Amino acid sequence: MAWWLWGLLLGAAAVLVAAAVDWWRIGHVPKHFTPIQPHLGNTPTIYIHGYSGNRYSFGHLLGRLHRAGIAQKAMVIHVKRNGQLRVQGHLLDTKNPTIQVIFCRSRAHLATELTWLHQILVLLKHNGVHRVNLVGHSMGAVLVMLAAMQLPTKDTPRINKIVTLAGPFNDIELGKDTDEILVYEWGPRGPFRQAPIYHYIAEKVHDLPRDIHILNIAGDIFTIPTRHDDGVIAVQSAFALRWLLPKAGIDYQEVLIRGVRGAHSLLHENKLVDDNIVRFLYAS
Repeated sequence: MAWWLWGLLLGAAAVLVAAAVDWWRIGHVPKHFTPIQPHLGNTPTIYIHGYSGNRYSFGHLLGRLHRAGIAQKAMVIHVKRNGQLRVQGHLLDTKNPTIQVIFCRSRAHLATELTWLHQILVLLKHNGVHRVNLVGHSMGAVLVMLAAMQLPTKDTPRINKIVTLAGPFNDIELGKDTDEILVYEWGPRGPFRQAPIYHYIAEKVHDLPRDIHILNIAGDIFTIPTRHDDGVIAVQSAFALRWLLPKAGIDYQEVLIRGVRGAHSLLHENKLVDDNIVRFLYAS
């Protein structure tokens, strides 16, 4: 066999090994953590991927925060296809702990995922966790909002802060991508049309805790004035919450990420998004 063919095979093997190691690493809890300052908090932040998401959805982001000494990746919770929880790691003596949630049935109905998230929160409360932060991407963004409005507070930790990334808050289709991006334009009082999920949030918005804080992040990959979306979700859908939350007295902030790195599946691979999440969760 020619030397160049051996080199090609060895190179391909090295790439496959590196990919396998990365796949394993981002779905597990690192052994060591060196915090950037001695007095970090102990409120866990739960990261939830969207429709068809997996360990890659937030795995690299959590790895970046861990290696920077900002937030310790302390726990990974796999929700099995039957709804049982497989927990790796612990929260004891952790600093700004993060929890990566991975749904093995990543295309489950929103109501099913809400039941699973409820199980996770009950488990955390049973183990002494009294408050949490939630971060959700795409359909996971809708999920964390519903959790804050619907889940009983008696058996779950108090939700302190929420970060939503590219949430389809005024979309008909909350899961899989469609060829056409739905855009319900805004008027002076909000969207001209309301999707069922948006109508539901509007009816339940006053069930949100008054002291909750919400950061809403969206992407816009276009520079033309006639189109504003991340390739999947329109800005008008992601930011439709601006017509609901402030009126309900909720502390609400928005961040728009422009350019190609604001694409739907790249938002959680964007340093600007990292920085905004860190400031929002840990600056105060």
